[in-house]
Amino acid sequence: MNIAKKIETAPSSSKGPSKGFVTNLDQIPPRNTVHVDEKGRPVTKQQLLEPFVLPNLVGFSIATFLPGQTMMPVHEHESLHELFYVIEGTGTIQIDNVDHSVRPGTFLHVTPGEKHGIWVPEDANAPLKMVVTGVTVGGKNK
Repeated sequence: MNIAKKIETAPSSSKGPSKGFVTNLDQIPPRNTVHVDEKGRPVTKQQLLEPFVLPNLVGFSIATFLPGQTMMPVHEHESLHELFYVIEGTGTIQIDNVDHSVRPGTFLHVTPGEKHGIWVPEDANAPLKMVVTGVTVGGKNK
């Protein structure tokens, strides 16, 4: 099977690319995100679809959080619906001061203005891996 290279640039049309693609997660190298824990370890992601290749879609990636790692302090987005789907491991996602234990099969939708953060216990047996994507609303990319 011929695996197409993922699209790296934003489309020239407001409708998005004129042609799709096929890829496999093992073809996508992990890269560091801007989220770094207190031990200096970055959260990593495998970016399957780059941000805003499709209008208002902030990309599609698999994020990996190591045991003892925190995504970042609790934060919120002004105009972003964030979607998380856990595929491996366990952790805690806090939304508006309520802790939610997550495990494979857990889906979360965080709406604009909801404060949220992600933690993986130090004693976790494995990393937490999640599908992460989101959609911006109201014309802002934040």
